[in-house]
Amino acid sequence: MNDYPFRALIVDDEVPVRDELALLLQEHHFMVETAADGEEGLQKLLTDEFDVAVVDLKMPKMGGLEMIRKADAKEIDTYVVILTGHGDREDAITALRLQNTVKEWFDKPILDDDAFAQRVKEVAEGVPLDEVSKILSKLPPTIQV
Repeated sequence: MNDYPFRALIVDDEVPVRDELALLLQEHHFMVETAADGEEGLQKLLTDEFDVAVVDLKMPKMGGLEMIRKADAKEIDTYVVILTGHGDREDAITALRLQNTVKEWFDKPILDDDAFAQRVKEVAEGVPLDEVSKILSKLPPTIQV
């Protein structure tokens, strides 16, 4: 059995944050890659597949929101969990409203590692079961699974 059923990309300009989150997600059975800014993160999203990207909003070169918008424009199919520092909540709310791929946000520092890892796993798993049921209920009876 594969020890790493999910692939995560962590995009944050702070090395300690990147390293801590990478270790945490690896402990929760994620294969993890990291990027130091939005430009590097976007490049990795363009060249590889990830189930989820954990993205800081405020970074040099290219911020998280710009990276997410560019990834969406390229139709990259990766769900996103946003990390926000103090005072970035407005940007997080904007991202949640504007981008279909953004599924969650957390304030930094992460206060509950297990809750964070569990939520990232749920996002990586994709469409919630209640949404799948809703979609399936709208299919004609001859097509339903």
